[in-house]
Amino acid sequence: MIKGTGNRKRTCKSCGKSKIPASNGYLIANITFVCSFECACQLGNKALEKRRSDERKKAVRRLKESEKAAKKQRTERRKGIQPIKYWQDKLQRLVNQWVVHVRDVGKPCCTCGTDSPSIKYDAGHYRTRAAAPELRYELTNIHKQCSVRCNVHGSGMRKEYQGFIEHHYGKGHLEWLDGVHPALKDTFPDWQAYEAEIFKYREKLRLANVTPCV
Repeated sequence: MIKGTGNRKRTCKSCGKSKIPASNGYLIANITFVCSFECACQLGNKALEKRRSDERKKAVRRLKESEKAAKKQRTERRKGIQPIKYWQDKLQRLVNQWVVHVRDVGKPCCTCGTDSPSIKYDAGHYRTRAAAPELRYELTNIHKQCSVRCNVHGSGMRKEYQGFIEHHYGKGHLEWLDGVHPALKDTFPDWQAYEAEIFKYREKLRLANVTPCV
């Protein structure tokens, strides 16, 4: 801090007094003008407190970021130890929900044609998950089907289902469904692939104003 020079009127950066002759005050770092030693001390204390406050904020921010990163790591570890069946079933429930309550809503059973609102409907697979696990999420292999009569007691009504698929997609597509397909693990090599598809179906359901079941 040096003694101010000259008679040019200045404003104190601490107390705000204006029109003070420069020769009556002080310059801090040859730039900041203050009218007295007391104001210089106050300004210095304010600057020091601001630095300390900024440092505290930075420390809190670093701590929060560290905690967030640690939480993410714990979450990733928990997800990683889940069996693959956990992810398969979770995705299947969302796919089934989307088929029955969005894509095929208002449509009749694909195999018997009933459209009674008083019965339960499933997402019936033409080729079952046991017979063709690689097609368990193939949407042309899944359609709205009455639960008890066709999907359960009728074992999926395969003959009627074949007719439905051939009518809606063509004989060539029916032959494709009955053919050989890449293994499910080729399409979903890890849990992250399932999670990405789960996220997609959740968004599709929300866009249709349907609350995702999982």
